[in-house]
Amino acid sequence: LVIMPHNLLVVDYGLGHPGSIHDTWAFQGTHIASRLGDLIPEDHWTWADSAYPTEEWCTVPFKKPKGGQLSRDQNLYN
Repeated sequence: LVIMPHNLLVVDYGLGHPGSIHDTWAFQGTHIASRLGDLIPEDHWTWADSAYPTEEWCTVPFKKPKGGQLSRDQNLYN
């Protein structure tokens, strides 16, 4: 489900995938993945969880490195 935070308008959603499918695969079946320019205007972006691609239009949190820690700045950003 993709919702615009300023007006809570639903702009995209995905149906039909089982709950066990990884978010990355479910995302590939959405309109936003294939028709980005139609759903997210230029100079806009969206927040997503770390399973989604890091793109100019998609901001995701930092993942903790295996066996390591996030920096203070990364924690603050997340």
